[in-house]
Amino acid sequence: MRSVVMLSTCLRRCALAVTLLAAAPALAAEPPESAPADAQQLARTKAHEGLKLYGADRWQEAFEAFQEADRLYHAPTLVLYMARCQRKLGNLEAARALYEQVLDEALPEDPPPAFLEARKDAEIELAGVRDALKPPAPPAAPAPRREGGGGSLLPAGIAFGLGAVGLGVGAATGIASLSRVSDIKARCEGQRCPADLKGDADTATTLGHVSTVGFVVGAASAAAGVVLLVVRPGGDAAPDAAAAAPQPRRGAVWSAGVGLGRIELRGEF
Repeated sequence: MRSVVMLSTCLRRCALAVTLLAAAPALAAEPPESAPADAQQLARTKAHEGLKLYGADRWQEAFEAFQEADRLYHAPTLVLYMARCQRKLGNLEAARALYEQVLDEALPEDPPPAFLEARKDAEIELAGVRDALKPPAPPAAPAPRREGGGGSLLPAGIAFGLGAVGLGVGAATGIASLSRVSDIKARCEGQRCPADLKGDADTATTLGHVSTVGFVVGAASAAAGVVLLVVRPGGDAAPDAAAAAPQPRRGAVWSAGVGLGRIELRGEF
């Protein structure tokens, strides 16, 4: 297994050397007049040194070797590897500038294949560097919470409906009881009433009891509706309503009743 890994590493380094050194004859296509005669050979030596350092993951030293070789004889292949060293070092801005230099450079009429390959690789690798340099997308703002915590209003609506029915029954039966009482009093002489009015008196009493129950149920349902409106099931308490509504005490005290000629309803929370 170890021999396979060593062979793979050797092949990778050899491939790097072939790619770069294949362009060596083209490095001196138009050498500067002030360049020494052995500048091309020195550039090859430095380039080969840079490749060995690059294959050993010694990015900074490899960059310096490629940079020195490029000073001796400029070539896009050397600039490409300088960009790769900067990218490996995490210097993405410097790497982008070097990749763009490779793409912006004008090539000779009949450029070596290695120069064309360097430009193609620079274009692909530059796209990755630009993506890495993009600022991260801002985090999505949390969705605004709905008033009242998003709970359901249905329970409060049902409670208010029952309260309305209860109060309506209490009022109707109370009025009917008072009407019966008034009719009985009109047919009596003082405190003496005919015996046939006893059924009417029982009916008036029953209506009075029903009215009392209706008022109690209606008022209790209305109170429950207020509580359910403030604290909605399935959600948090509505901030404004919770602050404005009085806090309910534990338990309740009620006093309600309907008598002969009297209807009374009183409640305290």
